[in-house]
Amino acid sequence: MNSLNSASTLETHLETQTVIYPTLQYLVRFLPWNGKRVFDHLREESKHNPFIIENSNFHNSEALLDDIKPNWYSPIAQELSLSKHLFGQISALSIPSRQREALTYLTQWLSNSGYLEETPEVWADGSIWSAKELEAVVPILQSLDPPGIGTRSLQECLLLQLQDQPESLAFLLVKNYLEEIANCIGNTSESKHNCQILLQKLHQNIDVDIDKITDAIHEIQELEPRPARNFGGSDAPIVTPDLKVELIAGSWQISLAYEVKQRFCLNSEAIKLFQESPKSRRDTQQLEALLQKARNLLTALQQWQENLLKVGKFLVERQQAFLQSRDKLDLVSTPQQLVAQSVGLSNSTVSRIVRGRYILVCNQKSRIIPLHSLCVPVGVGGGTPQQIQQMLIQLIAEESPTNPYTDEQLAQLLKIRFCLPITRRTVTKYRKIAGIKSSHHRKLTDKKMGSKSRKQESFLKYQS
Repeated sequence: MNSLNSASTLETHLETQTVIYPTLQYLVRFLPWNGKRVFDHLREESKHNPFIIENSNFHNSEALLDDIKPNWYSPIAQELSLSKHLFGQISALSIPSRQREALTYLTQWLSNSGYLEETPEVWADGSIWSAKELEAVVPILQSLDPPGIGTRSLQECLLLQLQDQPESLAFLLVKNYLEEIANCIGNTSESKHNCQILLQKLHQNIDVDIDKITDAIHEIQELEPRPARNFGGSDAPIVTPDLKVELIAGSWQISLAYEVKQRFCLNSEAIKLFQESPKSRRDTQQLEALLQKARNLLTALQQWQENLLKVGKFLVERQQAFLQSRDKLDLVSTPQQLVAQSVGLSNSTVSRIVRGRYILVCNQKSRIIPLHSLCVPVGVGGGTPQQIQQMLIQLIAEESPTNPYTDEQLAQLLKIRFCLPITRRTVTKYRKIAGIKSSHHRKLTDKKMGSKSRKQESFLKYQS
């Protein structure tokens, strides 16, 4: 009797495995994919599986667009992207391989105009390079074509293009009087008056007249203020958001941006024909396998969308304040482990869901943010890294100009003022990330500028 029960249990177990395991296999495959890739996979599968059909009742703008495309339609070839243009030059440089890799990595921080964004500390965060290593390859980047690439400001961009004329009036004007020459452009009485004021300033150092100033301004105007202007967009893949959030009755509500499940269903007519038509044993086995695969795929698709919504809903509910203010200081610590425990999924599943996935934030000029940006790691004492940096900014802004706080004193103040247990080493780490100098350098800086200016400089560095 016991042996019969054991055999029955084993048989049931094996039967369950054959039904459930393929579904889980498909689900694991779908998890890191965005909606468009899943849709393309299901559409391709439907071409070979008669039991999966695209829902004819589902219409959207993409389908309508397909209908009006003429047979001769083909998109215009994309221009050479800036990244490809730079990579070709970088590969030809005679520099160590580590420098070449760092230089290639640094290009991702270029803006659409060709300027380097963020600070060396931000570039280095999460990479295999230090801030000093990345800072060291900036001059190499700036030596590449187009002229002015990799600079941090308009002034630096123009000066780089004039570096072969360091004694010229144009170089002098850009270096010392960039705002003044902007006010001199035009034929209005105001611009002519501003030009006379600039002439008086220049007369104190060099012999110059209005005509020379005008010629120098024309020379500056012929420079390129946006070095990346003449290149195509980045060859990075187009971002396709899977989720969208809308502000409804004062609360952010989440939904799927691309509902793939509604696009596909089981082909009831094919199933009916399969059940009623006589067929050979071999044909029956093949068709049954296709029918089971169709069911597994659609079940996995349903679970994929449910898991995506679970994670998205939890993160949006946690980050309501941030979605409203768009201020990173309003982000709530939400590590992936907490998300996994709260929604009843494994850490690996949550990691696959948030990686490379995006949310469309409506009501805010349709901005798109990475889903992983809402999974903020826990900092010291439960605060986020941004909040800890802001606390340091606040304390340093209040310190005595002649006796600035050391990192050890800042650690003590954080414990007393904000109930934040933190070590001196951790304070040093967050201070450097925020771009704040050590107490010794802040004291030296204070001798050259007033207390108010010093505090503003500290705050602006943090903001940048």
